[in-house]
Amino acid sequence: MYKRREKFMTYNEKIFYYKLLDLKKKYNYIIQPQINLATIIKKKNHKYANDLYRNIDFGIFTDKYDKLLLLIELNDKSHYRKDRKERDKKVKKITEEAGIKLITFHTKDPNRKEYVINRILKEIGTEKEK
Repeated sequence: MYKRREKFMTYNEKIFYYKLLDLKKKYNYIIQPQINLATIIKKKNHKYANDLYRNIDFGIFTDKYDKLLLLIELNDKSHYRKDRKERDKKVKKITEEAGIKLITFHTKDPNRKEYVINRILKEIGTEKEK
């Protein structure tokens, strides 16, 4: 039996998303929550293709979705569990092999908006924010 989720994003993801909106306002970047790796990565062989059915918290794209600039994981305390650590290692390996930048923020850190925006802009090579 299936049931619709009541929330699309967790509380922490939603707070973080609002910090990212300056990227949209100032640079016309698209902030896409809940990106599935299978949507943005094609596996060379079909063996174990289910490795790609993992969600990433946010993707940052140029306007019109022309180019994926960066993926973002927002790690809460669940990421300290052994199974999550293994999943995170696998995701990192997949994104590195595909040539996609992935950065991680931790919910235990303050993640002030200016810090978040500047770190993202630095990673994607846009340093207009100062």
